[in-house]
Amino acid sequence: MKTATLTINGRSVAVPECATILEAAESLGISIPTLCHGNGFPPNTSCMVCVVHDLGSGSLVPACSMPVSPGMRIATDDDLVREARRDTIDLLLSEHVGNCEAPCRSTCPAHLNIPLMIRQIQEKRFREAIVTIKRDIALPAALGRICPAPCEKACYRSHHDHPLAVCLLKRYAADFDLAQDSPYRPETPPASGRRVAVVGAGPAGLSAAYYIARHGHVCRIFDRNGEPGGNLRYSVPGDRLPEAVLEAELETIRA
Repeated sequence: MKTATLTINGRSVAVPECATILEAAESLGISIPTLCHGNGFPPNTSCMVCVVHDLGSGSLVPACSMPVSPGMRIATDDDLVREARRDTIDLLLSEHVGNCEAPCRSTCPAHLNIPLMIRQIQEKRFREAIVTIKRDIALPAALGRICPAPCEKACYRSHHDHPLAVCLLKRYAADFDLAQDSPYRPETPPASGRRVAVVGAGPAGLSAAYYIARHGHVCRIFDRNGEPGGNLRYSVPGDRLPEAVLEAELETIRA
């Protein structure tokens, strides 16, 4: 088999004439980034992330598809290459429509980190799970009983069998925490000296108060009803949301 000798980043290498620049670089242990390339598949030459600098011609060429030639001199990481790759990534991201995060999280109105919560529950790290949940949801035990679960409608698992029971998992972690002698209570900074009034003790007002208090501000809630909870107390049937559960979550906010 005929070979061709070329130089990559000042290092000489001999490879079969049918090899690409990418393969020649790999034989030297030099890494060239790729996106559209897959070993065993014909090159697409579509992403252009793998461009390298052909010092002989002065041009940028795709390493994944450009065959080697004798005497070729290649730079894989000079200023011209880095600028070209940066421009390529900027262009790719400007029209990117892929899912860079789990669809369950992107469709959750609270943007709860559902994948992390599931891992923590799976590993029986329930305290950590409730910390993750309460970073974004102040009343998870209540919500876990009445949420319409848009996250589950977006779950990729539904294409295989059934979506993951995200709502029940959240409810399980919340109930587990409420059953402890000392339910989770986030640390708060020193008192800020500021006072905040919240009008309405429904789920929105309670959540607002919870997160305001977490910033060290004194918070007082005003409501037209005698007891807090709003629709959670006065509209949701008790068989869906038992009063004891609601009271337990209210107590965590009072605390």
